[in-house]
Amino acid sequence: MVRAAHGAYEASLQFYRDVFGWETFVASDVPDFRYTTLGEGEGQVAGVMDASAFLPDGGPGQWSIYFNASDVDAAVGQAVELGGSVLQPAEDSPYGRLATLADPTGARFKLQG
Repeated sequence: MVRAAHGAYEASLQFYRDVFGWETFVASDVPDFRYTTLGEGEGQVAGVMDASAFLPDGGPGQWSIYFNASDVDAAVGQAVELGGSVLQPAEDSPYGRLATLADPTGARFKLQG
C-alpha cells in the first residue's frame, strides 16, 4: 500500500495510472479515510491511501508491504522466534487481523489475515 503524503493523493493515483496503466477503484472517499485500489477484486495489486492526516507536512509518501497469513498470531510468534521484532501487536481491524513487524535487519512489513 502507498501512503500518499500531504496533497499528493490524486497525483499518486495519476502516476500509477500513467506509468503502469492500472485502473483505479475508489474503496472509500470520506474525509478521514480516502483509499483507492489499483486493480479490483482478485486483480488488485496495490492500494493508495491519503495519509496527509498523519504524515508530516513536506515528508515523503511511503510504501507498506502486506503479507497474508492464515494465522497472524502464529506468524508473529514465528517471526519473533527467528529474530524479528513486533512494532505493532496483532489486532482486529475492519480489514482482518493486522500486525506490524520488522525483520532482523529492521525492514518493516505487515501481516494481514
